[in-house]
Amino acid sequence: MFFKKRLVLMALATFCASPVHAWEHDFMRGLDLYSASDNEATIRLVCDPNCVYGGTETMVLIVLGGNSDLNTTATLAFPDGETVTARLVHGRLSKRDLGDALWKPLLEGFRNTSRVELTVGDTTRIVELGDPVAFTCV
Repeated sequence: MFFKKRLVLMALATFCASPVHAWEHDFMRGLDLYSASDNEATIRLVCDPNCVYGGTETMVLIVLGGNSDLNTTATLAFPDGETVTARLVHGRLSKRDLGDALWKPLLEGFRNTSRVELTVGDTTRIVELGDPVAFTCV
């Protein structure tokens, strides 16, 4: 009995000590909310797949070092070489403002990779996103 308890405690300690990066998902007021945090950066994806808000609420929100009111240029560079650069408005990159030419590569980058190099202004962070997710955004 003692051996089993000790083995279980060791397994739990190993699991808890390892950093786990993964997209978290929530559903609120008709919107799918995805969030990944790492290295003092948070990337949130807000999806309105059923056009509950007319599709105008689909966006990426970026928080860097606790600051969500970012008004500067952001660059998201994915491991496959795809890079998206756009203007952050109060920490937001909205589908409506980006248009398909920037929105589609941004969304595909999140769907197909487990990390992104995020540059906001003159600050760059590598953000481990975890396993790619089939987001409901279109």
